[in-house]
Amino acid sequence: MKDKLTEEMNEVKDDFEEYVNARLDLAKLHAAENLSRFMSGMILKIGLFYLLFFVLFFASIAVAFWLNTLFESQGTGFIIIAGFYMLLALMFFAMRKTLIHKPVIQSFIQLFFPKYTDYDESK
Repeated sequence: MKDKLTEEMNEVKDDFEEYVNARLDLAKLHAAENLSRFMSGMILKIGLFYLLFFVLFFASIAVAFWLNTLFESQGTGFIIIAGFYMLLALMFFAMRKTLIHKPVIQSFIQLFFPKYTDYDESK
């Protein structure tokens, strides 16, 4: 009887160890999936940002030269474009919580906790 009980306890112990190892492997797989999704998204966004930066840069230079010829001045177009970007930067800074903070937090929550979608910063 004692041998049978010891044998069953060893089986339970082995099953429990197998279960814990399986849960650890599952957690590692979920972490790897989330991390790879995050990294691929970041690489895509960085690449798009890089390309759009050059499009915007050269378009801004072209518009500045066009404004220079329109106003028949050497630097007026560049000053107007710089003022436009300064105004855009101030607006972006003023709305940073709604444009950056909340969407970034929400995307991380959705990435790591897909079932939870009701993030509200005021709570």
